Amino acid sequence: MPAEQLLAATGKPDAPRFSTNVDGYFLPQSPTEIFTAGKQAHVPLLVGWNSQEMAYQMVMGPNAPTAENYQAAVQKLYGERAAGALKLYPAATAEQSATDLASDRFIAYSTWKWADLQTQTGGKPVYRYLYARPRPAMTPEMGNATANLAGGITKSTGPVAAPAPPAKGAVHSAEIEYALGNLPTNKVFAWTPDDYKVSEQLQAYFANFIKNGNPNGSGLPTWPAAKAGAGGQLLRVDVNTRVEADQTRARYLFLEQK
Repeated sequence: MPAEQLLAATGKPDAPRFSTNVDGYFLPQSPTEIFTAGKQAHVPLLVGWNSQEMAYQMVMGPNAPTAENYQAAVQKLYGERAAGALKLYPAATAEQSATDLASDRFIAYSTWKWADLQTQTGGKPVYRYLYARPRPAMTPEMGNATANLAGGITKSTGPVAAPAPPAKGAVHSAEIEYALGNLPTNKVFAWTPDDYKVSEQLQAYFANFIKNGNPNGSGLPTWPAAKAGAGGQLLRVDVNTRVEADQTRARYLFLEQK
């Protein structure tokens, strides 16, 4: 089945999704019910997602990311709620908005919901990040290979052309090799000093959290715990790692509506 056909099928509102299995043992209730009632483990939580978890094609399909095409795609997805969606994911920036919407629908909303409920009933600090460092370009040895969603590559069997341009954002799973310090073992990408800087910071944050339940430590930008409700903060991890105000809550509240 062609990739375009798969993307079109999975982008439909009624497309099946993986769901939790309430087995009466590991999950005696749905995760939402457990967290709403405060029955989850009351431990610190470090959680986040990436700036380009999913490509705009998951919303646009094979169509070019023009404002007109994007509006049509949003109308198809949300019907009478399309105007509300376009206020939060505006057509003026169609490619970025489609990327944001696709990423939110894929994993960002559900991860946000987890963190949001934990801040309300978990009783322990929640540290939220947005990982925004794109991988660099591939090494010349990769030829005209293209990067896949979760770290693999696809090499063309045709004539060798110029390497594919790097992603504009941090794709799904891109932070893992940075957090684990595995950049030297990955010969696909042409890692730069900036990449190693981000990797060192992320390793330090994760190691501190594992040891102390708090990612903060000497030499690192301060990472404040999130707070319940509107007006929270998150850590934007990039070459210039910094704290930012959370400006996405309205998007997730919209996606929460049925």
